[in-house]
Amino acid sequence: MFGDLLALPEGGLPKFIWLSAAFSVFNTVQCMVQPLGMTRRIYSQQPQQVTPLTSHLFAAWTALSAILRYKCAFNMGDALLYDITFWSYVIAGAHFMSEVLVFRTVKLPGPVLSTFCVAVTSILWMIKDRDVYVH
Repeated sequence: MFGDLLALPEGGLPKFIWLSAAFSVFNTVQCMVQPLGMTRRIYSQQPQQVTPLTSHLFAAWTALSAILRYKCAFNMGDALLYDITFWSYVIAGAHFMSEVLVFRTVKLPGPVLSTFCVAVTSILWMIKDRDVYVH
């Protein structure tokens, strides 16, 4: 996975998406191996709602996101893959924003801030550079 970095398309966006995929793999493993650890820290306003099952579901979503992001990082010209990856960031950002504003399970600032920043940065950057990569 790390040796492939040299094969990434030019520009910062593919590298940023690849890095996001790498962190998603780490998060997936963490949710499976220690399901109540970091997940309860993220959903710190209502940690009793975090169970091993919810953490495992979160891991499955995150694994799918990691695969999408990894494939997109190397195939930035694929419009379908680019758009699906873009929407994965929208869904992640909307999820965490709803947890902050609607469900109040997440507190800002907190561990979710970095995840939210990655989602917003990715969304804006992918909108800005879509025409650079997708022809």
